[in-house]
Amino acid sequence: MKNLCHNAFIGLHIDVAGRIRPCCKYLGSHGPYFDIKDGIEKYQKSEWLLDLQKQFIDGKKPAGCMRCWKEEDAGIKSKRQLDYERFQDDFDKVDLKRTEFKNIELNFGNLCNLACRICSPKYSSKWASEMSNLDGKKYVIYDWYKDKKIMEEIYQNTKNAIGIDIIGGEPMLVEIKEHFDYLNRLKESNYAEDISLHYTTNGTIFPKEEYLNTWSSFKEIDIQLSIDGIEEQFEFNRWPAKWSQVYSNIKRYQKLVKESENIKLSLSHTISAFTIYYADDFVKWCLHEGLPMPWMGPLNFPTYYRPSVFKKSVRDKIKEHLLQSKSSQVRNLTNYL
Repeated sequence: MKNLCHNAFIGLHIDVAGRIRPCCKYLGSHGPYFDIKDGIEKYQKSEWLLDLQKQFIDGKKPAGCMRCWKEEDAGIKSKRQLDYERFQDDFDKVDLKRTEFKNIELNFGNLCNLACRICSPKYSSKWASEMSNLDGKKYVIYDWYKDKKIMEEIYQNTKNAIGIDIIGGEPMLVEIKEHFDYLNRLKESNYAEDISLHYTTNGTIFPKEEYLNTWSSFKEIDIQLSIDGIEEQFEFNRWPAKWSQVYSNIKRYQKLVKESENIKLSLSHTISAFTIYYADDFVKWCLHEGLPMPWMGPLNFPTYYRPSVFKKSVRDKIKEHLLQSKSSQVRNLTNYL
């Protein structure tokens, strides 16, 4: 099945607010919201999910998966494709008639130490604090994960996972003890050795020794640093982070990878109105620093920061500039303009 996405069958995404979807890319406007407080089974056995699965089996392209279809049309690898590449052997063994969650995405609330320009109060407590100071409104700090009953249900439904993505907020913040309580339980129950963990972190925090010890029991740890530019450009996009601190942590992570058997480093670089013109510069910097090629994901929301937001004359200049790059990944970004 050419258009098949396994996440509709084995994916479980729990967002910062505790809402359930097949994956982080699925558009919430194309289906009902399922709340973790109502239980995972309600989502798992819903007519809506069964209908979504049938659309894939019939070879259709569900409208809620539009973000992946658009990226693929632009020559950019989508989450659907990346997940399949990552777990192809396991995905090929999946019985599509039986929903068992294998590819997990957990957001332990929106606790975060940054108010990145492209983010919002929903995903960052720092953003919420700043907005509250401006408009006097009270914004929600999500903490559904503090409910032991909910975490028990998540554990029971994810202990046989092959991959767990831990996002945020900022997942490295030590205040979120439930995060490592969950990992330690997987470790103590001997499930960890079959599970690959993937983190998306802003790079401002380096994990403590006790967390590194927990990670040592898992099959693989992929630490993905979300870096939008370097030096002043980084600080503009990732306020109030300091580049000197993040650069120091990058070097510490590189050292950690060399000393570890199961830890690897990757990068994500959000392509927005602020970064698209400088994409080739960032790739060159990665190569100079001995870092892996970054995954470059086009920004979808907020819409006014999309890379395509400029008038045509500006888009044409950006396109002309990017086409001079030696990197096919950078040149392909012109398709998204």
